[in-house]
Amino acid sequence: MTKLLQKAIDQLQKLPASEQDAAAGALMDYLDQMRDLQLTDEQAAEVRRRLADPARKTVPLDQAREQLRRRGA
Repeated sequence: MTKLLQKAIDQLQKLPASEQDAAAGALMDYLDQMRDLQLTDEQAAEVRRRLADPARKTVPLDQAREQLRRRGA
């Protein structure tokens, strides 16, 4: 366990039971969402392939956001 996680747990233990349950629920939600955000092996391989391409094109963040906004994302 990391020092930061241990520090968070120490602070949580000082809270009333209802607040501990709320914090535990939030942590469980976070962990569940992390699983949904993981790449498949094929997706990870594609990311590695694209990053390895020395001629890859990049887009500035503001331009990427604008493209996503126009696409309704």
